[in-house]
Formats: sequence, C-alpha cells, structure tokens
Amino acid sequence: MKKIQLLTGILVSVILIYIVLNGIDFGDVWNIIINLDYLILVPAVIIQILSYWVRSMRWAIILKNIKTVRVNRLFPIICISYMANNLLPLRIGEFVRAYLMGKKENISATAVFSTVILERIYDGITLLLFLGVTAILYPFPSWVKQIGLVTTLFFFCALVFIFCLVVFKKRTLSFINLFIQVLPGKFNKKIDDIIEKFIDGFDTIKDKKKLVPIAVYSIVIWSMEAYLFYALAKAFDFNSAVYLAFFTLVVVNLGIMIPSSPGYVGTFEYFITKALSVFGISKEISLSYALILRVFQYLPITLIGFLFLLKEGISLTQLTKMSKDGNGREA
Repeated sequence: MKKIQLLTGILVSVILIYIVLNGIDFGDVWNIIINLDYLILVPAVIIQILSYWVRSMRWAIILKNIKTVRVNRLFPIICISYMANNLLPLRIGEFVRAYLMGKKENISATAVFSTVILERIYDGITLLLFLGVTAILYPFPSWVKQIGLVTTLFFFCALVFIFCLVVFKKRTLSFINLFIQVLPGKFNKKIDDIIEKFIDGFDTIKDKKKLVPIAVYSIVIWSMEAYLFYALAKAFDFNSAVYLAFFTLVVVNLGIMIPSSPGYVGTFEYFITKALSVFGISKEISLSYALILRVFQYLPITLIGFLFLLKEGISLTQLTKMSKDGNGREA
C-alpha cells in the first residue's frame, strides 16, 4: 500500500511539474532570479524560523494532558519532523515526531500522534479563516470561493468527529468495538487500547481555557509564515502584496495535502503559480517566485532539522526505519 502511495505521489508530482514548466521561457526565469534584491528576505527568514519555536509553544499546551514538556525539548523534534517531511516520502515527518517524542519522553506515541493531527486541524481552520477574510476584502473569482467551501466543510467535519470522540468516548469505543470484535481476542484488545490512547490525545479540546491560547498561537504561527510570502511579494514589487501573500499561503498549504513526492515537488510550484495567476501574474514570474520561496522556506528548517538529527546521533535511514517500526506500536 505504501509503495502504491509513493508511486502515486511521484506520478502526481511529475504531471504537475510538466504543467508548470510547459511553455516556460527559462531565460526569463533565470534573469528574474539573479536580479532580485534578496536583502528584503533576511528578516522574513528569521521570522520564519522563529515560527517553529512558536509551534513548539503551541504543541506544549496541546501535550499537557499527556505530559508537561518544556518548549526547548519540543523545538528540536519539531525541526526534525519538518526536515523529514521535506526529504522523505509519505509525510513521514508526522510519524517521526510521534515516535521521537514517545521515545524521548516515555509516553504513548499513539497519543502523541493524535496531538499532531489536532494541530493540523487547528492549522486548517486558521488557513480557512485567512481565506475567508481575504475573500471578503479582495474580489476573488468563483473557483476560489468553491475551494474555500469544500475545505471548510472537510475541516468542520473533522473537528465535529474529534469532538464526538472526546465527549462521547465510551459510546464511540463501544461503536468501534462492534466492528473489531470479529478479530481474535489479542488483536481486539490491542486495537481497542490504541484507539483509547489515540482519543486521549484529543482531550485538550475539553479544556476551554486552552482553546483560546491555542487558537491565538495558530494565528501568530501562520501570520509569521505569511510574512515570508509578503516580503517576497514586495521584492517582486507585486500589487496587493498583503492579499496576495495570505491567499498564496492558503492555496499552497491546502494544495500540498494531496499526495506528491518528498518535499512536495511539483505540488508546491503548481499551486503557487495557480494562486498568482489569480492576480494576473505570468508563469515565468510565478515560477521564479515559487523557486525562490522554496529555497528560503525549505532550506533553513531542513538544515536546522538535520543538525538536530546529527545531535541525536541518528541517520536519515535510521529515522525512516524507526518511524516505520514505531508506526502502529507504542514507543
């Protein structure tokens, strides 16, 4: 199954790369890249890196129901997980984060993984909030509103499902047991234990006092991410740079959820050019923007994550093997 997912992702990337590069004047792209003023991006890159520290602060709040962990212990794991997502297939960084946290803090990797999913839901809701605000303030075409409607429905359903898991935990487990009771006893109990620990990771949403700070951190995180998009838009001297930055941020981060090769090659560039086309920007300029953004967004966190990985004494091969071994069992 994983091989099929990997091959599907690679095929999607190849198709999207072809679409992006078809008819491109590479001479124009090169001239744009070498003549850009990059100094304006320095503060934005620093803010981008600091956003991962804020992510660690948010994760610390979400993890409190499982275990209190200091932010300085979470930051390296966050960096390693993003590095893994950039270099390894199948978004394995999410499993890496759960596995490493489970191993280092001696807690359930399954419960940790559920907190990662909860983070992703908060991220999705925040991006949709940005999309809604920009759609109100800027006259986007109808297809933008359709995408917003579909993704809003998806994340709303996910949030309702998780809420039901937490609030009606016993009923939910009883309902799930109807489907797994046909399995042998030892498998039945193991699956039941895993599901129960998975639900434990969602207990944060029971605490109303945590909902506001988590939401605030989510808005701050994605605003910091958006600043790099904005700074690069200013370097290109785009009109409506603020709207363009937030809209492009939303489109590309929702777009890279579809299967693709490691580092979201193809999907990243395609959805950047698709977003910029709404503002009437040519393919050559859009591709230049995407390539420069990829370097300044992906390279710093990948290098930082790799340095933390070296500090842990783990190779990329070992990281892949450990995360696969840890997926589906307790760390």
